[in-house]
Amino acid sequence: MRNKIIDAGIIILLISISFSPGFSQTTPAGKDYPPVTLDRTEIRTLHSKLVGQDYELWISLPRSYAARDTVFPVIIILDPYRGFSIIKGFTDVLTTPYTFIPEVILVGIGYGGTGTEAMLNWVLGRTRDLTPVKNTRTEDLFEKRLAGMGIPNLEFQTGGAPLFLEFIKNELFPFLETSYRVDKHARMLSGYSFGGLFGMYVLFHEPQLFQKYFIGSPSLHYSDGITFDYEAKYAADHPDLPADVFMSAGALETGTPENLRKMEELLRSRNYKDLILETNIFEKENHVTCMPAAVSRGFVKLFNNEEK
Repeated sequence: MRNKIIDAGIIILLISISFSPGFSQTTPAGKDYPPVTLDRTEIRTLHSKLVGQDYELWISLPRSYAARDTVFPVIIILDPYRGFSIIKGFTDVLTTPYTFIPEVILVGIGYGGTGTEAMLNWVLGRTRDLTPVKNTRTEDLFEKRLAGMGIPNLEFQTGGAPLFLEFIKNELFPFLETSYRVDKHARMLSGYSFGGLFGMYVLFHEPQLFQKYFIGSPSLHYSDGITFDYEAKYAADHPDLPADVFMSAGALETGTPENLRKMEELLRSRNYKDLILETNIFEKENHVTCMPAAVSRGFVKLFNNEEK
């Protein structure tokens, strides 16, 4: 129960505080000064017929994109309004002047809008798209929390992960592969919290869609731990899990480190030949503060595994 309350509290916090340059541009500190923008980053809109949603894509290209006639690894970022600028900052630093990871194309999947509208679109969209099954307890909890903040009559939906996965596979990937020089054999999925929950869903349903998985503080408690059921079913039906996975949590989170260790033990017990797995529990970090540390450690590890 504590983790459910923490999830709701984080959503409220994110509604109240702007974490992203995209939102800060709508309320500039000084209207006579130019807004800050992210270098080599553009916004595209992609309509999903499957979901019935216009997705706002934040796409950041490598420094050498115009100069090199080659393909680049692509990182799909869930919750870009929460962490896109953090991830872009780290990937830029990790590629120049020293090469800790290769140059990559970043693609954040968002929901559009400006100001408060954009934040609400995001909160509603992520709750729908990143959760694997309908959970009325989660819907009721979020609706009551926002109503208590003076934002009534919002109807939360959960359980959209299967359709969102179809969007990524059948609409997003074709769009990216015809519009940008992305390497279809070098894809990484980056998700945190509900995004980590979705990463686990993909891992146990269609792991071959991505070669690398960054799974930060996943909400493994969701719907009475249904992700563990997915893991068991996958293990019963498959002899191997070909994926490179980095999982993390903050030691100060309630329940998440224990759930993550349980998942790690299960995965290691399967003895999958082609699974590369690392789990990090970051001391003195909570659900919010853990993210930068996890991104820094996880991205370097995923692109530099010596076992390969």
